[in-house]
Amino acid sequence: MIPRTTAFVLGGALLVAAALALFNSSTPAAARDTQAHAVLRATDEPTHTDLPPGHPAIGNSMPQNVAPVTDDAPAIRWIVPTQWHVGANTGAMRLATYEVPRAPGDTEPATLSVSRAGGSTKANAERWVSQFDDIGDDTRTTRTVNGFHITIVEVTGTFLGGGMTPSAKAESHRHWTLLGAIVETTGQPYFFKLLGPAASVRAARPAFDTLMSTIAER
Repeated sequence: MIPRTTAFVLGGALLVAAALALFNSSTPAAARDTQAHAVLRATDEPTHTDLPPGHPAIGNSMPQNVAPVTDDAPAIRWIVPTQWHVGANTGAMRLATYEVPRAPGDTEPATLSVSRAGGSTKANAERWVSQFDDIGDDTRTTRTVNGFHITIVEVTGTFLGGGMTPSAKAESHRHWTLLGAIVETTGQPYFFKLLGPAASVRAARPAFDTLMSTIAER
């Protein structure tokens, strides 16, 4: 004979099992999935590292358009002007690419690329200038932002093509400007290269200067 207490426990378990079976048979699968998903969402901790590259920060802890921070991210950070848009990186050495609005009358856009490589500041500045012919303007200035020494290079003329790699396609463009910044760090320097039609680059100069003023240690 089954003791009364044991029978009571068994009876309760049978009632619970019957209720679960009734719920599973009467509740649509989509509703059950939604409820299960809600439980997972309630227990999971949100992480910022799961955001895709270029995604703005969540919440109010960081400004919008801060460069993404990942395991491969640079050791510096910067804030992108709101009127610029994230573009596709066209080379393995690029950390970021931004599309710059065209000036009226320009048929080609200007872009700003961010990369990191070796070499001295002087050698890299000379390399930038050597990518031009019929040079009309060639200026170099320096500034310090949050402890980082920055060299600004601006050159206008016929852009002959070329980039960070020897395989870069050479294609000439008349009346183009390169406005670049070389940010020196304890490791390899960073290169911010704004390149495109002279009018578009000239119109983007204030935004470029603002971006450079936000350079800081990550």
